[in-house]
Amino acid sequence: MISANDVLQAISEIHQYSTLLIELKNSNTVVIRHSADGKMSYFKIRGNLKPSERAALARIRPESNEFMGLKSLTIGELFDELDGQRAHHIWLEAMGHEKREHAFLSIAELKTFLRTNPHH
Repeated sequence: MISANDVLQAISEIHQYSTLLIELKNSNTVVIRHSADGKMSYFKIRGNLKPSERAALARIRPESNEFMGLKSLTIGELFDELDGQRAHHIWLEAMGHEKREHAFLSIAELKTFLRTNPHH
């Protein structure tokens, strides 16, 4: 299960230009994005995403209308949405100098990766 501590750790370790997508067992997908200007943004979209949709979601500007149903979240709403949930899939999309995609099966696996790969 995902805890508020897990979310805080992930937020603190996501680098600029990175997007974390957490597909929950309840069929919602939560998006945590660290933008070029250093701001963190949080979103939710209903349903599971196809691989092409994940990649597009990592690239678009959230304020665009490219994704219908993309709902902006406050940090409190993000915690409420994730706390006590189970992750189905987790992806980390890094969009810096080179595009990289990492996939994880659990929050524990993501936390280990973030801890052992500081330059993800």
